[in-house]
Amino acid sequence: MSLTAVQPAPTLFLEPVATDRARHRVQELVADFRAGAWCPTPLERRVADILITATAADGMLTAGRIRAALWEGSLTMIEDNGGRFAHVLGDLVPVLDEPELTALDVVDAAGELAAAIAGLA
Repeated sequence: MSLTAVQPAPTLFLEPVATDRARHRVQELVADFRAGAWCPTPLERRVADILITATAADGMLTAGRIRAALWEGSLTMIEDNGGRFAHVLGDLVPVLDEPELTALDVVDAAGELAAAIAGLA
C-alpha cells in the first residue's frame, strides 16, 4: 500500500453548445436593445410581461414558464420583428430543462432582458 498522494488530472470543462448559444443570443439581443438597433413589438412586450409576472414569486426563469409565455405569442411572435426574442427564449428552454446546462449568468441576463422589454427596467 502506498501513501503517496496522486494529484488528479485537471479536467477541462467545455461549456455545452446549448448554453453557449443561449448566452450568445441573450447578449446579442441585450446589446442591440440597449443600442436601439432592435425594438420589441407589442407582442414581444406582452410575452416579456408574462415572464416577469410568472417570475414574481422567486425571480427565476424556468423552461415551463418560457413555454407558457411562448404559447401566448405562437406563430406571430416567430415571424414579427425577425423572431429574435422568440429565438432567445427558445434557446433558453433546453438550457433550463437540464441543470447541468444551466448557467446563472445566462438566466440572469435573460431575466434582465425580459424586464427591459416589458418596460420595467
